[in-house]
Amino acid sequence: MKKVIALVAVLVVIGLCAVPVAAQSLQISPSSVEVDVPAGGSSEVEFFVFNFAGDLEISLEDIPLMVTPQTVSVNATGGNSRVVLTLYGDETRGAETYEGYIRFLSRTGGMVAVGIKVRATINHIAEEEVRRDLPLPLIIGIAAVVAIVIAAVLLRRRRFRRASA
Repeated sequence: MKKVIALVAVLVVIGLCAVPVAAQSLQISPSSVEVDVPAGGSSEVEFFVFNFAGDLEISLEDIPLMVTPQTVSVNATGGNSRVVLTLYGDETRGAETYEGYIRFLSRTGGMVAVGIKVRATINHIAEEEVRRDLPLPLIIGIAAVVAIVIAAVLLRRRRFRRASA
């Protein structure tokens, strides 16, 4: 009898210490994106969040750029909620394509409750450096044209002098 009472007491204590957990379903659309981001500017990308109410932390994984906002409050329990993110280019980086993820995390009590990664292809567009030196074939072409013009002028002068003498 003492064992049964002890077991019931333990079960009551466990039941009193249990924290109620609300099961949430997080859905995000689209499941993948491709965005062109200029090096000195920014681009926006739009997502729709379904069946979720709460705060989402947003970050980039394997993409060395910056995204804002980093936290967004969503209330999409009865439908969907529109979330617009801004991706910022980096002027110190050249033209490159980054393959990675946009990560959406919901935290409860310091722990991740729900998380989704959206596949992202980011085309970082940078203007190529303007080449200050001329390519060798262009230099040779310009020199040839100048030589032909000088030769034509000299020949014409010679003919003009002979005709007048």
